[in-house]
Amino acid sequence: MHAPLQSMKTSSLIKVPARLLLKGDVTGSNETVLSVSAGARTPRGKVEVSLTKGARRRTAVWNAHTNIGVRREGAGDNPPAGGISWDEIPLSDRLPSFHELANFDAGAAWDRLSLEQQRQIGILSLRFGTVGQCEGYFHETLDGARNGFSSSHWTPQVQATAVWPRLHVELVESAARAAFEALCEHFDPLWPQLFGWSARKEVEQP
Repeated sequence: MHAPLQSMKTSSLIKVPARLLLKGDVTGSNETVLSVSAGARTPRGKVEVSLTKGARRRTAVWNAHTNIGVRREGAGDNPPAGGISWDEIPLSDRLPSFHELANFDAGAAWDRLSLEQQRQIGILSLRFGTVGQCEGYFHETLDGARNGFSSSHWTPQVQATAVWPRLHVELVESAARAAFEALCEHFDPLWPQLFGWSARKEVEQP
């Protein structure tokens, strides 16, 4: 079993609006939230979220009302703010259990989607798959490009093409983050459909 799935057993999976993220929350991409703010330069209706993963830090701008799936220690021990019980949370705002996630059948979930939903997910996946795959390969110097390649099968000629101006590198990194966030946001209303949940039916726990 993969380590990421094992770690899900030790913390509760919840969905919270981006504006209510807390320091220490761990997102689906295994980034830890450092802070959430809405400064004067932040667009209306959005929040600036500082994230870290290992030695890397970044800042993302998310819609304030977008539900973000996170792992939060002790979240299952306390009801949500406002006195709402977990059972009253809409199905679209809940997350799968460890058992459901570990046994998720992507093929069956895909077949439950309409042709238009499949098309939308396909387009978003292609966008993230191409731009996201390129993130990290391009650098400002040849040494940086060589150090950024994880495999020695890339020839020096190919590595030389991965040297781009800083502005181009930053634009690709920004586009990759935007593509990933758009893909995640698109899944928010699809959770019940993907996991076959139905209203007034509790999902079986392991």
